[in-house]
Amino acid sequence: MENQISGGVFLGTVIQGHTVNVNLPRTITPALSGLPPISAVFTGRDREIRELLHALEPGAAQTAPASLVAGLAGIGKTELVVQTARRALQQQGWFPGGVLFVDMFGYDPERRLPPEHALDGLLRALGMPPTEIPPSLQDRSRLYRSALAALAGAGSRILVLLDNVSSADQARPLLPTDGLTAAVLTSRDTLDLGARLFDLDVVDETSAIDMLDRAVRDARGPGDTRVRDAPDEAAAIARSCAGLPLALRIAAALLADNSARPVSSLAQALAAQHLRLNRLRRKERAVRSAFDLSYARLDPLHARMFQLLSLNAGPDISTKAAANMAATDQHETEELLQDLARTHLIEPGRTWGRWRLHDLVRLYADETVKIHTDADDRENARARLYAHYLLTASAASRTVLPWPITREPFFPPSLTHVRFGREEAKAWLDSESANLMAAVTAPQAEGHHARSVLLAWVVGPYLGSRGHLDDLATVTKTVLAISQDPSWRTVPVAKALAALGRELEHEASPGQPELMLCAFDAMARALAIFRKRRDRICEARALINLGRLLKVNGKLPEAGEALAQAAAIFHELGHQAGVNTAHNLTQQWSLSGQV
Repeated sequence: MENQISGGVFLGTVIQGHTVNVNLPRTITPALSGLPPISAVFTGRDREIRELLHALEPGAAQTAPASLVAGLAGIGKTELVVQTARRALQQQGWFPGGVLFVDMFGYDPERRLPPEHALDGLLRALGMPPTEIPPSLQDRSRLYRSALAALAGAGSRILVLLDNVSSADQARPLLPTDGLTAAVLTSRDTLDLGARLFDLDVVDETSAIDMLDRAVRDARGPGDTRVRDAPDEAAAIARSCAGLPLALRIAAALLADNSARPVSSLAQALAAQHLRLNRLRRKERAVRSAFDLSYARLDPLHARMFQLLSLNAGPDISTKAAANMAATDQHETEELLQDLARTHLIEPGRTWGRWRLHDLVRLYADETVKIHTDADDRENARARLYAHYLLTASAASRTVLPWPITREPFFPPSLTHVRFGREEAKAWLDSESANLMAAVTAPQAEGHHARSVLLAWVVGPYLGSRGHLDDLATVTKTVLAISQDPSWRTVPVAKALAALGRELEHEASPGQPELMLCAFDAMARALAIFRKRRDRICEARALINLGRLLKVNGKLPEAGEALAQAAAIFHELGHQAGVNTAHNLTQQWSLSGQV
């Protein structure tokens, strides 16, 4: 007598004899049987889905043991892989065995799932009787991998999704090793698993508005057109959420709570940066809480670096600037920043050696630095950062510009210690332009206005030489605003205004009246301060510059009067070179009849 059983993979008990009893495993239902529900408002990820689907095609799994989707908390990693899995399961012959999904809760200390517990659930889902599941992690992993390999070899390839994995050790025992079974993981960290890496970024503004609109209409019905009817306010909300899907979902839920709430109301509520994280929450969902789980995993060194990064007002920061700010070795700083980038609390910049914070993460970091860092430590770090920018910008400008920046006695002596090649200096100024602008214009306490004035003075010639005249006007207006305070109507401030006004006058044209007006305001304020401080030589030089500006704008009588006043002061001081300059300009401009 011979009994044969064929056609399938049996993980249960098979008894052969005169009467054959076969305990077959539960059928694994294909398609969406193991997936959580998908969102109806998912949008803006077509490229990412295409790339991930390509990695899941039969045969692609042989190139890497898994695909890892990593990104910031709330960026939409889970939704992306679930949406991708749904499409993959609909492809004929890709995953006839179905899908296994498990949330590892890696970032929740109370619910974090150990790999041996996850394997217990996965083996049960595969049809393994509980009594046959071995107790040890190694044996469970071996049995699980054997089962996946057997199913794949029998034409029942399975897709394994491991969500919210926090470490390589948590994931490694769950990865298939047969080269046929596909696995996708999500994590806030870039894990060392030999996986194909997919870094998930924020959605663009158009997709963010679409997501907001879909979520509101999904909750309130297709007749709710508030988002569509207020495009400007909706765009403001999208910008406040900075393309983070979690923030957008919360914003949509806040609108859906009350159908009478105007979109403008929420846009105004989120406009205040210092309150934004407080307002991006609804019941148990909050952007801050999502960030808390990632921040809590940092050790003190990484936490301090993360906190201090918020002190940089610009869009990104270089490794060298961060090292100066934190007063740490540059190589150590680079390692700390790379570690933070692996956690996706910060992001690499467009070029190597630059780092940036997501807008909402920046607000979170700013909160943490105020809570966990002493005020003196914060101000010392900020002072070191400004000193780095001032020192390097001055040295670079002196190297690049055809005329030297006037050296003033209150400039730090260490400015002479930085040396640049010409091309290196140009590259540094171009790469740091936005940071230098932000450092000048960022709101500061009264005691730190000197930083803005000095840096504006140094940056002005570079901005003019590169044709960034709107930026030049912005830094000029910043110094003008500082000089509104009577205690800041000092000779150094006046000299900075005179230099900036002269730069504007030199680069702008009469066809740019707003720039010319800004130049005039700067020169006039400088002149008034010099007179108030009785700095006669600077007063005369300011009159010469004012005369040039008036002449360019066709105001010849006023220009002649300014030159005449300058000549009189130079004559009074016995400054013959100054007298000659005023008289020569009068002759060159044919103003002798105007004086």
